[in-house]
Amino acid sequence: MTKTLSIITILILTSLVTGCTTNNSDDNDSSDTGYSEIFSFNLLNGGKKITSDYEGKIVLLDFTGVTCPWCVPQTFALEAIYNNYSSDDLVIISIYVWMFRETVEDINNLLDAYSCVSPCDAEEDFTQISLRDYKQYNGKQNGMKLKWVIGYDDSEGTLYYKYGQNGIPYILILDKNGNIYYSNPGYTDYNSITEKLDELIV
Repeated sequence: MTKTLSIITILILTSLVTGCTTNNSDDNDSSDTGYSEIFSFNLLNGGKKITSDYEGKIVLLDFTGVTCPWCVPQTFALEAIYNNYSSDDLVIISIYVWMFRETVEDINNLLDAYSCVSPCDAEEDFTQISLRDYKQYNGKQNGMKLKWVIGYDDSEGTLYYKYGQNGIPYILILDKNGNIYYSNPGYTDYNSITEKLDELIV
């Protein structure tokens, strides 16, 4: 009797393990149809976009904040990526998620501080995040315009609580089918991001 119960137990456990393995394999299949990571965000010009608008391209999402110190070096890494990858393959989107304490005006002021020639008055509002120092360190004293998609979350923290609660910047890479391929809370360096992008761009 004991021997029979042991055999039955082994068979049940084997069946459960095999089932889990099969299901996990299906979940990780990048050929999965349908855009899985769908949410909307506002553009600075008043328009609205949905992540599924970019289906068919790799999407690099950067959840960020105006007064976030580590978001500054993240922006410089994104600028280098923007300059080194074709827009035919990749869309970069920065979404400001601290809108429960920041405003669209704050975002525009930050973009002005990035684009002005150093030293400039616009940078004075961002001494706490050392923007001028980062511009000098990266050889961008003449300013740089952020040419990728810039947006913000106006849903009272929905995207922040989903993606940014464990730290921003928060990097999320979606494959061409809209599935999450890579995610990382906190600053992610250029090489770590491009390694993942190169795996997707073939």
